[in-house]
Amino acid sequence: MTNPSAIFLSQHSEPVPGSCVLVTLEGTRPMLVEIQALVDAGGPSPRRLSVGLDRDRLAMLLAVLHRHAGVACMDQDVFVNAVGGVRISEPAADLAVMLAITSSLRGKPLPKGFIAFGEVGLAGEVRPPPARPGALERSCQAGL
Repeated sequence: MTNPSAIFLSQHSEPVPGSCVLVTLEGTRPMLVEIQALVDAGGPSPRRLSVGLDRDRLAMLLAVLHRHAGVACMDQDVFVNAVGGVRISEPAADLAVMLAITSSLRGKPLPKGFIAFGEVGLAGEVRPPPARPGALERSCQAGL
């Protein structure tokens, strides 16, 4: 397989709302992984479900979105999935998760070829991930 990350990316020909690609590391190897989000009308107790991502981190990111970006999902069901069953534990996925949620909520896809990664703090600041010499460049050359 020329692009091992391909199993973690959707095969849509055009960008779709609720999707954001991030660069993550599997050991020392960079991988492109798609984060998908679906935000839909919720009932009296909206659901928060994440597959491949920490549920408590999702709750925190939703609070940061509301407080610092004015994106309210309090009455919405929010489902987040890391494509391909990959488990993402690094905080560098924060920005991609927040962008996928916002994209789904607004029904607007992110631009084709868009990549996001960065840790988001409680004050809404975006921090770069730990030093990854060449990781982004190698991932982009691998198939984005």
